[in-house]
Amino acid sequence: MNHDDVSRLLGAYLDGELDLTTCMALEEHLAGCESCRQKLEADQELVAVIQSETPRFEASPFLKTRIHAALRAEKSLPLPFWRRAWLLPGVAVAALLILAGYIYYQAPGIPPLVQEAMADHVRSLQVSHLMDVASTDQHTVKPWFAGKLDYSPQVVDLAPAGYPLIGGRLDVLDDRNVAALIYQCRKHYINLFIWPSNGPSLPGRLYVRNGYHALGWTRSGMNYMAVSELGEQEFADFVKMIQDKTVETRPGE
Repeated sequence: MNHDDVSRLLGAYLDGELDLTTCMALEEHLAGCESCRQKLEADQELVAVIQSETPRFEASPFLKTRIHAALRAEKSLPLPFWRRAWLLPGVAVAALLILAGYIYYQAPGIPPLVQEAMADHVRSLQVSHLMDVASTDQHTVKPWFAGKLDYSPQVVDLAPAGYPLIGGRLDVLDDRNVAALIYQCRKHYINLFIWPSNGPSLPGRLYVRNGYHALGWTRSGMNYMAVSELGEQEFADFVKMIQDKTVETRPGE
């Protein structure tokens, strides 16, 4: 084993990822090479500094659930496409969910439900699973949810106002499967989550985190949660138009 081999393998050696034969060969080289030992010691010191100085955060229950579900999916029977699409294997799903989960457990002052909706929005963009059904026709998107949910979400199109409907998907929010309608404004996307209200009404307050806006409200027995990285005024305009369209709506209509 030469210097280049050792340099390439030191990271894996520090992480305990080498097989026994490679590990023994590397340690044999280290025993007789002062420069490689010095590099190893420098790397060990760097790891120690990072471990002691880098802030650590406890993963939220939401993030843990998503990661565990993804790992279980690797060993389970084939799942329906809409669930397999974001249950990616191993490290990949962990990395993607950490990106989305950052919003969820790093947002003091924002209710957990709102943080979860923000995380779902980010995840839908990160894993390229924005839609299960892609259509600008509300009469195509609405029937798609039939049989997949125990309620029928109202689907409205705001294309004339510059917020066209482009599709929908199933997602998980508030510990249940929910409808997510996808709207677009220029190059920005809006997730509108809809599910029946089984508790107190959502407060109708705007929350902002890392450039993302979220606002939830309850009307006629249904909860609505809109999330997007749109500017505040455009986001507010979208929410008002949706509220105006759904003010007389009843669950299941």
